Amino acid sequence: MHPVTLRTERLVLSPPTAADAEDVVAYANDPDVIAFTPVPVPYGHAEARRWTEEVVAAGWRDDTRYEFGVRRAADMRLLGTVGLFGITDGAAEIGYALHPDGRGDGLVTEAADRVLRWAFAEPPSGLGLVRVQWRAIATNAASAATARRIGMRYEGRARSSVLHRGVRHDQLLAAVLRDDDRSTTPAWPTS
Repeated sequence: MHPVTLRTERLVLSPPTAADAEDVVAYANDPDVIAFTPVPVPYGHAEARRWTEEVVAAGWRDDTRYEFGVRRAADMRLLGTVGLFGITDGAAEIGYALHPDGRGDGLVTEAADRVLRWAFAEPPSGLGLVRVQWRAIATNAASAATARRIGMRYEGRARSSVLHRGVRHDQLLAAVLRDDDRSTTPAWPTS
């Protein structure tokens, strides 16, 4: 698939490129990103170039991964990403990460919602998916809050199911189906 650009009132969502390397390095080295995602540590320009030039480009080319850079329309600085991956049989997984400069203003929720609308739209304007799932380390409260806000339904907790930086963690699981009403916030357990 040729790369797609999506827009919201405040955001431009377009694939990250090598020109975004400095911004990718900035958010990939944020302690919260390191704590909850499998980014290499340390993460430098070589890793950013490899990710944008190989992983992102190959994902779009091979229809295996669709990464969108989250950019405020006002300045176009890359603040983070929302991606769809693990695409198979009408389903995918969503993941997101954001630089601290973009947090607290609803940007990742806005971006993830827009990516979901594209994912569920019928071709040629979208992917025609029927299910998008989310997984995160159980202590990642910010990611879980975003998942709730975009209409994900809690599906469970997998105990000690993920090894991250040498430590086993519980993982939360949630998903949304194309026909789900995402305008209501589904109930999730409090612990």
